[in-house]
Amino acid sequence: MTSVNFGWFMLSQTIFIIGSITIMSVLFELRLRRYAGIIIGLSMANSFINYLVYFCGASKVSFFVAIIGVLIPFLYLSIIVRVPIVWSLLATVFGGTVLPLIIQLVIVFSSFGFLSPGALKEHIWRNYALDITSGIVFGLVAFALYSRGWHFKFDFEKIRIKSERYIVIAISLFAALFFPATLVYSDLNKFSLSLTLLSVCSFTVFGFLLGYAIKKERDEMKSLSSHREVK
Repeated sequence: MTSVNFGWFMLSQTIFIIGSITIMSVLFELRLRRYAGIIIGLSMANSFINYLVYFCGASKVSFFVAIIGVLIPFLYLSIIVRVPIVWSLLATVFGGTVLPLIIQLVIVFSSFGFLSPGALKEHIWRNYALDITSGIVFGLVAFALYSRGWHFKFDFEKIRIKSERYIVIAISLFAALFFPATLVYSDLNKFSLSLTLLSVCSFTVFGFLLGYAIKKERDEMKSLSSHREVK
């Protein structure tokens, strides 16, 4: 396999992640355009984390990719879109992980060997092609679903847990502290720039989500207080 190109990796991974979030949002009838900037930012951060793990000597913590890949969209839905945590988890697992994986497998098996596992291992650029193609197909499938009105309709509030706002804040705080601490501990006796960057990046992402969650909570408390005073 030839050496990885940072620019192409970031581009292909970002397109893939944005496509996954797009199809997830359309399938579960969630807001998309309103949070486009946040989606792009989180997707690029996730892509950078993946790059550090796979290609910058941080392979010892490769399990982070799967965990963070699920945790970021879950917290995005729970905190920013304000979807109940049960529905957020279902949307993330099925709409953001399982369905994109099925579609990507169809693309691989339909490529007549061009995107086979062996070809992907031999030619790194074909991995970029697969991710970019997958992201575009996700977008096309999402557009088809949206055009035909095929999506899940459900009253989210029916399954909202009363204390879930505190659960989400606790998960965000745990992620913001646990991932960097684990990375530092795993490389305690040897300085590594890649793990340092990975620690900073993961703390920044989950710190942002934590700050957003706390701000939302404060805004809601102020709004509720003002409403009571008017009464």
